Amino acid sequence: MINKLLYIRNCGRFINCTLIPQDWDGTFDKINTIYAENGSGKTTFTQIIKSLSKNDKDLELVSKRKTLQTSADIDIAIMSDKRRITFHNDTWDCSIKNIEIYDTYYAESNVYIISLGNYNNPSSFYDLILAQNNRDVIKEMLSAIKKHQKIRNAIKTLSYKIKEHKGTVLENEYKLKLARMRSLLQQAKENRQVLEKEIDQLIELNGTKYLNKVNDYLARFNPNLRLTKLNNKGQQLVYHLQINGITARCEDSSISLKHSLSEGDKSSLSLSFFLARLDMMTNLADKIVVFDDPLSSFDTRRRSMTASILSRIAKESAQFFLLSHDLNFIKDFCRKVRNSTNLKIEWKDNSSKLLKNSIELESMTGVSKDLYILQQYISYGATSDFERRDIARCIRPAIEGVFRIKYFSIVKDNEWLGDFLKHIRDCDVNSPLERLKGDIYNKISDINDYSQKYHHSNPKYLEEPIYDQELGQYVRMTLNVIMYI
Repeated sequence: MINKLLYIRNCGRFINCTLIPQDWDGTFDKINTIYAENGSGKTTFTQIIKSLSKNDKDLELVSKRKTLQTSADIDIAIMSDKRRITFHNDTWDCSIKNIEIYDTYYAESNVYIISLGNYNNPSSFYDLILAQNNRDVIKEMLSAIKKHQKIRNAIKTLSYKIKEHKGTVLENEYKLKLARMRSLLQQAKENRQVLEKEIDQLIELNGTKYLNKVNDYLARFNPNLRLTKLNNKGQQLVYHLQINGITARCEDSSISLKHSLSEGDKSSLSLSFFLARLDMMTNLADKIVVFDDPLSSFDTRRRSMTASILSRIAKESAQFFLLSHDLNFIKDFCRKVRNSTNLKIEWKDNSSKLLKNSIELESMTGVSKDLYILQQYISYGATSDFERRDIARCIRPAIEGVFRIKYFSIVKDNEWLGDFLKHIRDCDVNSPLERLKGDIYNKISDINDYSQKYHHSNPKYLEEPIYDQELGQYVRMTLNVIMYI
């Protein structure tokens, strides 16, 4: 697990992401969510986690994110299983395996082609083969390839020596050795063919299982899409896709397929590929799983279903990270899991930083949020004058919001607290506002006078002194007035 973030420096917008305990102590949980607006550093954070595997391409994605206009190197430190791991000189001093990432890079590379790679650099699809097999058949194949090449080199050497010692006693000796080597070469060739056939059978078997699982997810995300065939072709798997009943192939040359798929179709396909792969793993409980914005172009129905699927994966994996610019999606996800650490990426002190995030507060809007802030102040107080001014600025909108809801037939959208006071003064005895005359009117008027000092319309609002005792009195008065009106 990634237990703790210590710091991120000079990487994209993370110019100096150091920890401030009251913001967040850096500790990750088993399940973590990170809310971030686009362009704030969400993808950079994902690539940092991905690079922990020390794959050259992933390391390059981080090293290329050096903060502009700085000569300092990227410097990152985390804690993992009680070890301190640092990124310096474009690499980590230690790697973390078993990391699975779904991000835009995965989506782009898995819509049209499912790469198998080769035996020396196998793709992650081979993991599925090994997981379903008691033997490491890829390792056996690499050993067979090495042995085959060694024998071929020996044959070349013997052939050269035969020519070199032609007409001598050694010629016959080398010819006998050459005959034995050619026999061994044939055996090695046959052994490779057996292993190749076995691997092809495993690819076909697991490819069929994979196709069925992909179709299970497509049926939930996008029933207009369905895989009908999955063929092993060289170093890639070629799938046949039905789009509204019409079949198309997935090769790069299939321009019609590229242009026939909507962004929602592409999202459905790539996410289904990734989820099917996770389902086929036998060691998901050992995996760190990261989803970076899995909802591209998804409608409400698919969003709810995705939240449910991800909550299951979060519970089954060793550690889980969900990053999204969609706060409501994170909120839906958090309602399905327990005890998640919820963070947000925010620009603070000239750097993107990770801070604790209150999902409920972040997702509140309007009068609900203002009332929540006022109530939190009564319960927990404030730590700075800046925070107190923000609280003071919530007073008027809270009363105005409740007033608009209750007296919607009287007040207009372009009227404010001063206008509401005028409505109360001018109302007749039959008006529902009549009951607000007297003490309530006076309290609202006092609240209005107090809160105006801290409103943005006052050019000197930042210079106005603010005191906890006075602010507390007016916040309590505001909440009491709201209960009455």
